[in-house]
Amino acid sequence: MDIGSVFLTGFMGVGKSKVGSLLAWKMRRDFLDTDKLIEARDGRAISFIFEEEGEEYFRELEHICVVEACARGDVVVSLGGGAIVCSKNLQAVRSAGILVCLQADVDTILDRVSRRDDRPLLSGLSEVEKRIKIEGMLMERAPYYDQAHIKILSNEGATPEETADRLAELLEHWIEERNCTD
Repeated sequence: MDIGSVFLTGFMGVGKSKVGSLLAWKMRRDFLDTDKLIEARDGRAISFIFEEEGEEYFRELEHICVVEACARGDVVVSLGGGAIVCSKNLQAVRSAGILVCLQADVDTILDRVSRRDDRPLLSGLSEVEKRIKIEGMLMERAPYYDQAHIKILSNEGATPEETADRLAELLEHWIEERNCTD
């Protein structure tokens, strides 16, 4: 059974890029990060794109890059945290392969996103404001993340390598189940 590409979704800071690159290596596939594709296409960092052009312009670029990633076939793709909120992106991803949602608790996300100051949707916020914003965005995005074929926790208890190993096992199991029902 050809599973197509593996797409990783989830909130910022859950480890999509790190786990995705490790998973791609394990699966002997190329790794794509739509945020990197956006920056390469536009020539600016995402924080500058948001600051200078706004979120709507960013989401248009994101859609173009998601469609390009879907066309590649048999790759592992890290999607931006809000990419699948756009129904066109969600439909394209689900038809091109397996959608995996990496999840983490709010404390883990807050700790991870606070390590860097390049998160446009959280820039300039206090720690309390970041927590409130994260909780609200997680609630808004939950119906989209719930559409993933596979969900896996990416909390502080496991290294990215362990998460990638566990995800590889879950993908094997998922594929075996589909082969038995086809």
